[in-house]
Amino acid sequence: ASCPVALTPSPSPSSAPPSPMPTPDPAVLYEAGMAHQQAGEWEQALSLFSQALQIQPDLAPVYRARAAAHLALGDPERALQDAQIAVALAPDVPEAHALLGEVLRRGFRAPLQALEAYDEAVRLDPALAPALFPARWECAEAAGLTDRMAQLALESARRYPSPMSAYYQGRALLAQGARRAAIERVGRAIQEEGSFAALWFVLGEAYAADGAWPQALTCYEEARRLTKAGDPSLSAVLTHPDRDLLLALGRAYLYVGRCAEAEESLRRAAAPEANLPDLPTLIGRAMICQVTGQQDH
Repeated sequence: ASCPVALTPSPSPSSAPPSPMPTPDPAVLYEAGMAHQQAGEWEQALSLFSQALQIQPDLAPVYRARAAAHLALGDPERALQDAQIAVALAPDVPEAHALLGEVLRRGFRAPLQALEAYDEAVRLDPALAPALFPARWECAEAAGLTDRMAQLALESARRYPSPMSAYYQGRALLAQGARRAAIERVGRAIQEEGSFAALWFVLGEAYAADGAWPQALTCYEEARRLTKAGDPSLSAVLTHPDRDLLLALGRAYLYVGRCAEAEESLRRAAAPEANLPDLPTLIGRAMICQVTGQQDH
């Protein structure tokens, strides 16, 4: 009898070794991440940026984009790390310094360091000065840099004049203790350049600093009226316009003896995230005022 011959099966196509996957193009990943970022899809954008950097870890624009994503997702530490790498990789790119300023201002509330970053961005590209002006002003004011506030107010008036230039000039004068000069400058602007909520608000601040609470209240109420009518100027100059206006109104109502209105405004200003340590004391004074009928001074 013949013996069966063992046959070795020929390899099937499915048993062939798989072809290596092509490496994704970092530029394509970056562009896809930017599309997600513009749509507000930060987590998807972050994933794509990270994939791009794993393939090519020296892409400064991708570090900038990923820093913005980290900041939007509430991770300032990683945002700062990426922003610093972006600056180190491309120290002559103004946008890298501007982003570092954003991370320091918004993520760490470090106005001095943020202002330095913004200033470097403007030094590298003076055309960025108007767009970065509000952030630079906020940093100078938060850091108490009165001379720098005066410099920025002058820059506003000379380089991009508008009725809001008087707002910044009034704020700078108040920071320097020149209350009457602030009243004069802002009052003249309202008469000559137009009535804007932001101007009435800073005029109220100047009267309040001067102890003229009835006049301050008139100004704050006019700012509220204009804002309710659609004037957006307070939102352009204040980070928390509604809260700040309510707080100003509450103080003014308290100091003119309108105690119930004071309590109402102050309570409405008391948002859970607001860092206003003196607010409970003011509310307490408003409540006592309603009982005793004695206004604060």
